[in-house]
Amino acid sequence: MKKLREFKLCRKCNKELSYGKFRERKDTGWTDINNKLRYTYCRECEKKRFKEAYKRNPIPQMLSNSKIRAKAKNLAHNITTEDIKKVWPKDNICPVLKKPFEMGFKLGKTKSMAPSLDKIIPNKGYIRGNIVVISDIVNRLKSDASLEDLKKILNFYIKNEYK
Repeated sequence: MKKLREFKLCRKCNKELSYGKFRERKDTGWTDINNKLRYTYCRECEKKRFKEAYKRNPIPQMLSNSKIRAKAKNLAHNITTEDIKKVWPKDNICPVLKKPFEMGFKLGKTKSMAPSLDKIIPNKGYIRGNIVVISDIVNRLKSDASLEDLKKILNFYIKNEYK
């Protein structure tokens, strides 16, 4: 029989923490006082590890997030890591703004130049031939607008030349 624990030593930071500081898991791990399995790294150490992995290679997280968004919006999804690699700008520069991508997380700051996976035609979903990697700010500005809508916005501001 497994020993049920209220406190556990995180294998990363070596701090003894309450079981609530460790995420639950379904397969292996240690057992808390409620007989639930938990990770061996605390949430804070997991967060740090995730941030470092994302900084080195954001593609796996971009793929995972796209699957979640596609499912939530009932959109098609058939892309793979290789599909994202094919459209990733070789120079790590946003093809729209011509500025370098900023990798990693910046607490309290905008993530405007972070790489972002965009659906070229939003209602087609995340399918091969319909994705591009651009900066987050461009993707947020574009949102789900059509090309016609974007042209109208551009023409409005060109015509009125707000200063």
